[in-house]
Amino acid sequence: MKNKLYIFDMDGTILDSMPIWKNLDANYLKSYNIVPPIDLDQIIAPLTLPECADYFISLGVNKDRNNIISEIIDIVKDEYKNNVPIKTGMDSLLENLYKQGNTICMLTTSDRTYAIPALKQLKIYNYFDAIYTSTELKLDKRTPEIYKTVCRKYNVLPESTTVYEDTLFAVRSAKGAGCHVIAVYDEDSDKYWNEIRRCADETMVNGTITTA
Repeated sequence: MKNKLYIFDMDGTILDSMPIWKNLDANYLKSYNIVPPIDLDQIIAPLTLPECADYFISLGVNKDRNNIISEIIDIVKDEYKNNVPIKTGMDSLLENLYKQGNTICMLTTSDRTYAIPALKQLKIYNYFDAIYTSTELKLDKRTPEIYKTVCRKYNVLPESTTVYEDTLFAVRSAKGAGCHVIAVYDEDSDKYWNEIRRCADETMVNGTITTA
Protein backbone atom coordinates (compact mmCIF):
# COMPACT_ATOMS: atom_id res chain seq x y z
CA MET A 1 0.00 0.00 0.00
CA LYS A 2 1.71 3.19 -1.18
CA ASN A 3 0.73 6.29 0.74
CA LYS A 4 1.66 9.93 0.48
CA LEU A 5 2.32 10.62 4.14
CA TYR A 6 4.02 8.55 6.84
CA ILE A 7 3.67 9.45 10.51
CA PHE A 8 6.07 7.77 12.93
CA ASP A 9 5.91 7.62 16.68
CA MET A 10 9.32 7.77 18.37
CA ASP A 11 9.55 5.95 21.72
CA GLY A 12 9.02 2.22 21.35
CA THR A 13 8.50 2.58 17.59
CA ILE A 14 11.65 4.09 16.10
CA LEU A 15 13.72 4.08 19.28
CA ASP A 16 14.15 1.24 21.73
CA SER A 17 13.79 3.77 24.53
CA MET A 18 11.00 2.45 26.74
CA PRO A 19 13.38 0.74 29.23
CA ILE A 20 14.91 4.15 29.92
CA TRP A 21 11.52 5.62 30.75
CA LYS A 22 10.51 2.64 32.87
CA ASN A 23 13.53 3.11 35.12
CA LEU A 24 13.49 6.91 34.97
CA ASP A 25 9.90 7.38 36.15
CA ALA A 26 10.23 4.93 39.02
CA ASN A 27 13.63 6.23 40.09
CA TYR A 28 12.45 9.84 39.89
CA LEU A 29 9.60 9.11 42.30
CA LYS A 30 11.88 7.14 44.60
CA SER A 31 14.27 10.11 44.73
CA TYR A 32 11.42 11.97 46.45
CA ASN A 33 10.70 9.01 48.76
CA ILE A 34 7.54 8.10 46.84
CA VAL A 35 6.76 4.45 46.19
CA PRO A 36 5.92 4.07 42.46
CA PRO A 37 2.50 2.56 41.68
CA ILE A 38 2.66 -1.01 40.38
CA ASP A 39 0.99 0.03 37.11
CA LEU A 40 3.16 3.15 36.65
CA ASP A 41 4.18 2.20 33.09
CA GLN A 42 0.59 1.94 31.89
CA ILE A 43 -0.39 5.20 33.60
CA ILE A 44 2.53 7.16 32.20
CA ALA A 45 2.46 5.76 28.64
CA PRO A 46 -0.24 8.03 27.13
CA LEU A 47 0.70 11.17 29.06
CA THR A 48 2.39 14.23 27.66
CA LEU A 49 5.37 15.54 29.61
CA PRO A 50 3.32 18.26 31.36
CA GLU A 51 0.65 15.68 32.24
CA CYS A 52 3.37 13.40 33.57
CA ALA A 53 4.62 16.25 35.77
CA ASP A 54 1.09 16.88 37.06
CA TYR A 55 0.73 13.19 37.87
CA PHE A 56 3.98 13.21 39.85
CA ILE A 57 2.71 16.23 41.77
CA SER A 58 -0.49 14.31 42.57
CA LEU A 59 1.67 11.51 44.00
CA GLY A 60 3.45 13.94 46.30
CA VAL A 61 6.38 15.51 44.44
CA ASN A 62 6.53 18.95 46.04
CA LYS A 63 7.64 20.96 42.99
CA ASP A 64 5.85 22.89 40.28
CA ARG A 65 5.17 21.51 36.82
CA ASN A 66 7.91 23.42 34.99
CA ASN A 67 10.53 22.41 37.53
CA ILE A 68 9.66 18.74 37.20
CA ILE A 69 9.66 18.94 33.40
CA SER A 70 13.08 20.59 33.48
CA GLU A 71 14.46 17.91 35.81
CA ILE A 72 13.14 15.07 33.64
CA ILE A 73 14.52 16.61 30.45
CA ASP A 74 17.93 17.04 32.07
CA ILE A 75 17.95 13.38 33.10
CA VAL A 76 17.04 11.97 29.69
CA LYS A 77 19.04 14.30 27.45
CA ASP A 78 22.30 12.44 27.82
CA GLU A 79 20.70 9.00 27.37
CA TYR A 80 18.93 10.04 24.20
CA LYS A 81 21.95 11.78 22.76
CA ASN A 82 24.39 8.94 23.39
CA ASN A 83 22.80 5.64 24.32
CA VAL A 84 19.30 5.03 22.92
CA PRO A 85 19.38 2.41 20.13
CA ILE A 86 17.18 2.28 17.05
CA LYS A 87 14.61 -0.50 16.69
CA THR A 88 15.48 -3.35 14.33
CA GLY A 89 14.79 -2.50 10.69
CA MET A 90 13.79 1.11 11.29
CA ASP A 91 16.88 2.68 9.73
CA SER A 92 16.47 0.82 6.44
CA LEU A 93 12.69 1.39 6.42
CA LEU A 94 13.08 5.15 6.85
CA GLU A 95 15.83 5.30 4.26
CA ASN A 96 13.75 3.43 1.69
CA LEU A 97 10.63 5.53 2.28
CA TYR A 98 12.71 8.69 1.99
CA LYS A 99 14.41 7.60 -1.23
CA GLN A 100 11.00 6.79 -2.72
CA GLY A 101 10.04 10.43 -2.27
CA ASN A 102 7.49 9.97 0.51
CA THR A 103 6.82 12.62 3.14
CA ILE A 104 7.86 11.40 6.58
CA CYS A 105 7.16 13.16 9.85
CA MET A 106 7.34 12.29 13.53
CA LEU A 107 4.55 12.63 16.07
CA THR A 108 5.72 12.10 19.63
CA THR A 109 4.61 12.69 23.20
CA SER A 110 8.27 13.31 24.06
CA ASP A 111 10.05 16.66 24.01
CA ARG A 112 11.98 17.79 20.92
CA THR A 113 14.80 18.93 23.23
CA TYR A 114 16.01 15.34 23.48
CA ALA A 115 14.24 13.85 20.46
CA ILE A 116 16.32 15.75 17.91
CA PRO A 117 19.75 14.81 19.38
CA ALA A 118 18.69 11.14 19.41
CA LEU A 119 17.66 11.21 15.75
CA LYS A 120 20.84 13.04 14.79
CA GLN A 121 23.17 10.63 16.56
CA LEU A 122 21.42 7.73 14.79
CA LYS A 123 21.79 9.58 11.46
CA ILE A 124 18.06 9.47 10.67
CA TYR A 125 17.10 13.08 11.45
CA ASN A 126 17.24 14.22 7.82
CA TYR A 127 14.59 11.71 6.78
CA PHE A 128 11.91 13.69 8.63
CA ASP A 129 10.10 16.63 7.10
CA ALA A 130 9.01 17.78 10.57
CA ILE A 131 8.73 16.73 14.19
CA TYR A 132 5.41 17.33 15.93
CA THR A 133 4.98 16.97 19.68
CA SER A 134 1.70 16.46 21.46
CA THR A 135 2.54 19.28 23.86
CA GLU A 136 3.07 21.77 21.04
CA LEU A 137 -0.09 20.64 19.26
CA LYS A 138 -2.03 20.78 22.55
CA LEU A 139 -3.46 17.34 21.76
CA ASP A 140 -2.63 13.83 22.86
CA LYS A 141 -2.65 10.39 21.31
CA ARG A 142 -5.74 9.29 23.17
CA THR A 143 -7.79 11.07 20.51
CA PRO A 144 -7.89 10.61 16.71
CA GLU A 145 -7.83 14.39 16.31
CA ILE A 146 -4.06 14.57 16.75
CA TYR A 147 -3.51 12.39 13.66
CA LYS A 148 -6.13 14.30 11.67
CA THR A 149 -4.36 17.53 12.62
CA VAL A 150 -1.03 16.33 11.25
CA CYS A 151 -2.73 15.11 8.05
CA ARG A 152 -4.29 18.54 7.55
CA LYS A 153 -0.88 20.17 7.81
CA TYR A 154 0.07 18.29 4.63
CA ASN A 155 -3.36 18.49 2.99
CA VAL A 156 -3.38 14.69 2.89
CA LEU A 157 -6.40 12.57 3.78
CA PRO A 158 -5.99 10.10 6.67
CA GLU A 159 -6.92 7.35 4.20
CA SER A 160 -3.71 8.19 2.31
CA THR A 161 -1.59 8.19 5.47
CA THR A 162 0.32 5.38 7.16
CA VAL A 163 0.97 5.61 10.89
CA TYR A 164 3.58 3.57 12.79
CA GLU A 165 2.79 3.18 16.51
CA ASP A 166 3.59 0.72 19.30
CA THR A 167 0.92 1.29 21.97
CA LEU A 168 -2.69 0.16 22.02
CA PHE A 169 -4.18 3.59 22.73
CA ALA A 170 -2.22 5.20 19.89
CA VAL A 171 -3.06 2.43 17.42
CA ARG A 172 -6.73 2.81 18.30
CA SER A 173 -6.61 6.58 17.85
CA ALA A 174 -4.80 6.41 14.52
CA LYS A 175 -7.33 3.85 13.25
CA GLY A 176 -10.12 6.06 14.55
CA ALA A 177 -8.71 8.88 12.45
CA GLY A 178 -8.99 6.69 9.36
CA CYS A 179 -5.27 6.07 8.85
CA HIS A 180 -3.58 2.88 7.73
CA VAL A 181 -1.84 1.65 10.88
CA ILE A 182 1.26 -0.51 11.24
CA ALA A 183 1.80 -1.63 14.83
CA VAL A 184 5.43 -1.99 15.85
CA TYR A 185 6.09 -4.63 18.49
CA ASP A 186 7.66 -3.36 21.68
CA GLU A 187 8.26 -5.47 24.76
CA ASP A 188 6.74 -2.77 26.93
CA SER A 189 3.34 -3.38 25.28
CA ASP A 190 3.64 -7.17 25.12
CA LYS A 191 0.60 -7.82 27.34
CA TYR A 192 -1.56 -5.86 24.87
CA TRP A 193 0.01 -7.26 21.69
CA ASN A 194 -2.88 -9.53 20.68
CA GLU A 195 -5.32 -6.65 21.00
CA ILE A 196 -2.93 -4.32 19.17
CA ARG A 197 -2.68 -6.83 16.30
CA ARG A 198 -6.46 -7.06 16.01
CA CYS A 199 -6.76 -3.29 15.80
CA ALA A 200 -3.88 -2.61 13.38
CA ASP A 201 -3.80 -3.19 9.62
CA GLU A 202 -0.27 -4.59 9.68
CA THR A 203 2.42 -5.37 12.23
CA MET A 204 6.17 -4.92 12.32
CA VAL A 205 8.17 -7.36 14.40
CA ASN A 206 11.99 -7.35 14.34
CA GLY A 207 11.95 -5.35 11.13
CA THR A 208 9.48 -7.57 9.27
CA ILE A 209 6.08 -6.19 8.25
CA THR A 210 3.16 -8.60 7.91
CA THR A 211 -0.61 -8.34 7.64
CA ALA A 212 -2.14 -8.20 11.13
